[in-house]
Amino acid sequence: MTAWMAAHMGMAGVWGALILVLLAPALEAALPLVGVVVPGQTAVVVGGILAYHGRVSVTGILVAAVVGAVAGNLIGYAAGRRWGGGLMARVPRRMRSARHTEKALKMIARNSGKAVFVGRFTAVVRTLVPTLCGMNGIPIRRFMVWTTVSSAIWAPVFVAIGFAAAPGLPV
Repeated sequence: MTAWMAAHMGMAGVWGALILVLLAPALEAALPLVGVVVPGQTAVVVGGILAYHGRVSVTGILVAAVVGAVAGNLIGYAAGRRWGGGLMARVPRRMRSARHTEKALKMIARNSGKAVFVGRFTAVVRTLVPTLCGMNGIPIRRFMVWTTVSSAIWAPVFVAIGFAAAPGLPV
């Protein structure tokens, strides 16, 4: 998938690649149902591959990834704040249960900052934590600090993974 994505993002040109690296993490974190199918982290890795091969600037990829991740988390937080339980009810039943949702809400209430930080690095959790934080009424200031810090660490890590994988991948 990574090689396919690299080829297609490379064909999109510099602006197309930057827009995809911005939008994919944003959509991944924005709403639980969308996040399950949008490969935001993969797009950031591919951005690193393209930067290694000189197709795009590494600074541009990093900025796009951080902005996309923070924006997506804010959208997810706002959706959780606005629609709360009604939004979670749309998540497929096999992916949630009342008991697990209640447990997750309690865990987020106790560890909101840690949950946001760890959630940024964990695939399925990344799509749920912002919405659950909004549902729980976590203060926006605290949420913003943790989402910004975690995104500012997450983006360089996954761009670096792309850089490390790039020599073996022709683009």
